[in-house]
Amino acid sequence: MEKQTGIGISYEKSGSAFPINGSASIHIYRVLQEALNNVARHAGVNRAWVRLRFLADSAELEVEDQGKGFTKEAASPGIGLVEMRERAQLLGGRLEFTTPPGGGTRVRLSVPRKKVEAHVE
Repeated sequence: MEKQTGIGISYEKSGSAFPINGSASIHIYRVLQEALNNVARHAGVNRAWVRLRFLADSAELEVEDQGKGFTKEAASPGIGLVEMRERAQLLGGRLEFTTPPGGGTRVRLSVPRKKVEAHVE
């Protein structure tokens, strides 16, 4: 992504990682991919942050930029945002779009651990 767009990506992982099943990992990856594509297309920035948190009862993916953010005119969701919401629903999770304190956009996907954890034997 950095090579293709010139946008620097900072990555942080926290918590005790647990295995995520194959189909859930694909949905989470696609949400990440779409969120980063939206940063590249719409934010007008050269830096973004990706955070992956493993919590006791959930996994959270967060993508943040300090760019233009959402406007009222752009309130009708495009197909990418619709697909992100559908993926969250398939995982039994929720997808939130907020404005961080410095401005821009924060996308947070939160999915229950019991829905995504791979059972390793």
